[in-house]
Amino acid sequence: MPIGGAPVWIAEQEEVLSREEIKSVLNDLRCNEEWFYPCFALWLSTGLRNAEVIGLTWECVRLDEGELLISKTLRRDGTATHQRLWSGTKTGKARVVPLIQQVVEVLRQHRKTMQCFGLNTKDGLVFVTPRSHGHLYDSGLEKVWKRSQRSVGLTPRRLYAQRHSFLSHALALGNSPADLAAVAGHRTEELLRNYAKPTGRVKVPTW
Repeated sequence: MPIGGAPVWIAEQEEVLSREEIKSVLNDLRCNEEWFYPCFALWLSTGLRNAEVIGLTWECVRLDEGELLISKTLRRDGTATHQRLWSGTKTGKARVVPLIQQVVEVLRQHRKTMQCFGLNTKDGLVFVTPRSHGHLYDSGLEKVWKRSQRSVGLTPRRLYAQRHSFLSHALALGNSPADLAAVAGHRTEELLRNYAKPTGRVKVPTW
């Protein structure tokens, strides 16, 4: 089925941001969306699902070990409501997701900021709205995400482009599909079918 006049496979390829585009967007978020920057920095470095990011709580953030424990989500209660319900992961299994050191430091600083606001940094939500300090919403996150992409001259991609981009680049770097599938919460064949997209990182053999 075409999407906006384009074949599905082309639309899926266009979900993947290049490394340079990701760096530009993150830099814009860091400068212009300070409250949301930690959320997107973690998101683009882990490829979590929307409900996993929104439902991430501090007891699942293991900064000393450099990892997250993904064991629950805060999923939407249907499609026509902003209400969310606690639930398990999509696969029903917990998994461990590694963090790069840069994101560990971003989260350390983010926790200090949350403590300054008197927020719960023991087992409360890691990312909250700037005013009410309630859970985040897909619609609000998408506005920030698309605003930042427009700011750096990109055609805005949907929120899920963060997961597409992370997993496609991680595959292109030569990670084992089986290892990456475990981190992403996918079956290996499903991971390859959905995320083995062009990234511009072709390793040409030499003889």
